[in-house]
Amino acid sequence: MADNGNKKGTRAVKTVAVMMGATVIAKLLGMLRGVLQANAYGTSSVANAFTAASKLPLAFFDMFLAAAVLGCFIPVYNSFKERDADRVTSPEADRFACIFLNFIMLLCGVLAVIGIVFAEPFIRLITQGLDESTITLAVTLTRIMFPLVIFTGAAYTLVGVLQSKGSFIAPALISAVSNAGVVLYLAVFNAPLGEYGIYGLAAAYLLSWLIQLLTLVVPLWRQGFRYRLLLDLKNPALIRALKMAPPIMIGSWLAPAGTLIGQYFASQVASQTAITGATTVFDYANNIYIIIAGTLTYSICNYTFPKIARLSAAGNGKEFSETVRSGITSALFIVIPFMAAALVLAGEGTAIVYMRGEFTPEDARFTARALRFILPAMPFFCVTELFSRVFYSKNQPRVPMYAALGGIIANLTVGAVLTYFDLFDIGAVGAANAAGQIVSAAILLVFAARRLDGVFSRGFIINLCKLIIGGALVFAITLGMSHLLGSAPFEASLIINIIKAAVSFIPAVAAYLAWAKLARIKF
Repeated sequence: MADNGNKKGTRAVKTVAVMMGATVIAKLLGMLRGVLQANAYGTSSVANAFTAASKLPLAFFDMFLAAAVLGCFIPVYNSFKERDADRVTSPEADRFACIFLNFIMLLCGVLAVIGIVFAEPFIRLITQGLDESTITLAVTLTRIMFPLVIFTGAAYTLVGVLQSKGSFIAPALISAVSNAGVVLYLAVFNAPLGEYGIYGLAAAYLLSWLIQLLTLVVPLWRQGFRYRLLLDLKNPALIRALKMAPPIMIGSWLAPAGTLIGQYFASQVASQTAITGATTVFDYANNIYIIIAGTLTYSICNYTFPKIARLSAAGNGKEFSETVRSGITSALFIVIPFMAAALVLAGEGTAIVYMRGEFTPEDARFTARALRFILPAMPFFCVTELFSRVFYSKNQPRVPMYAALGGIIANLTVGAVLTYFDLFDIGAVGAANAAGQIVSAAILLVFAARRLDGVFSRGFIINLCKLIIGGALVFAITLGMSHLLGSAPFEASLIINIIKAAVSFIPAVAAYLAWAKLARIKF
């Protein structure tokens, strides 16, 4: 039995490692997409229009469906009894998946129509401070891109099917497909189109999301899933999933609301300061943050969620608690040192990624400032992502809902207070966003301590303390090396910034790994 457990543990580590590698590829392509976009448009009015337009449909989907799709679907899909230890095998579960998929595509179609019809008032709501020509362009681009919510809803559902069937690599790679499509457009087609290139970019986003969805067809076929055109609104499993949807939907609002709130406050900064491209600056900073935090968190969360859903349905409390502890410790083990180093190297990182073409050193300076204020939220982002899934698997979706609402209120409150005291700049936009994530995670942890027996063991708390000490060690070493090498990232060349970042980070990571071994951090 012990040998079998070791084999499963080794297989799990390998799977998560490959998932993380696939996620890294996807995020690197996403970063390249951002680099090419920044190079082509900088922080111009066209860039501001596209930023608003591209964020709106995805934020719309995230607020109304994203977490609800996976949060409702995976627990119900994994509750069907005919399954082996690692994947769902029930034909009845696949029938439910088809019903759920068709319902989601129909609902997303309705949302797409609403978004297209009401694009102008939506854009005006989140981009106060922009001029009329920028708003007009943003409205047109929004209408081009809004149908992508249909492809997104379908992709999310099918990703849930694959993960529940024990297939994790293909879902981890699909973002690479969509990012590669946009990268190809920017590298080859954008410049020849001249002033019409921005419209082509919007079309490229839409087409890339469709291609991303189609890449799931072969993996699904290999897993034995067969699509059927079924729509049974009286299906008990669908009804059970939809009853969970409202609190899960509200519980997913933290990230998209944070993006929209950030865009709103950044537009205020743009209208009141010399940072005319503040909305785009915040978007670039937030993109770097999501790339780092998402790469280090989502692989572990996505691997863990179907398993804890099955364990919860089976009533296996001990293994459930062990899996949750292992998931959060593993994620924080990776997230904390990266956050600590990124706080020091935000300037170098921003310069390496964006500072070229139309993206000036001054743009990079403002972006790095916004990023530094968001970065402290990274471990809390990790906690929020994992514990939201824990409560979904326990059929307690109201807890993440309370956490999300608390985070949104905190974001708005911190932003309003800083504005009132005339302390609001692009860094404050990032600070308000971080405050929302920290408060949300704190609420989840309070509920977890009260409702999840056996998760917060003494050993678990000791491990967390060791990780925090390790993070402080990474910060101190990176800061010391950075000062030793000199700090002028926005005046240095790309090669110099890369060398400085590597020379500062590598000794810190080596010391962190030595500390982890010495302190015997356990997973």
